[in-house]
Amino acid sequence: MVHDRGKIKWASLMLPEHVEMLQDFFSEEAPKEKPVLNEDYINEMELTLQQAIHDKKKVELSYYQNGSIKSVIGHIIKIQPTERKITVQEATMKQKVPFENIVAIRTIE
Repeated sequence: MVHDRGKIKWASLMLPEHVEMLQDFFSEEAPKEKPVLNEDYINEMELTLQQAIHDKKKVELSYYQNGSIKSVIGHIIKIQPTERKITVQEATMKQKVPFENIVAIRTIE
């Protein structure tokens, strides 16, 4: 019986840069279109946002950026209506997310 090691046997012949490049290539997904949100869902997200700010709860904010959906987890520290952005702080890092890119908000207990 042959015990083939598959890809493992070729790993020693490849440079680490090539291995990393191949992993990045295969992990990339095809770009997604921005989801269209209906009015009821937007109202529900606004309510969740208001409750999270009032109760100072941690939130998971999912947003659309460059063809993919990304998430940030943290506390909402600022809403800037003139710039149309929400600032979320996770540990020491602050991230601004535009209103129009937000696709989901949920509170984390």
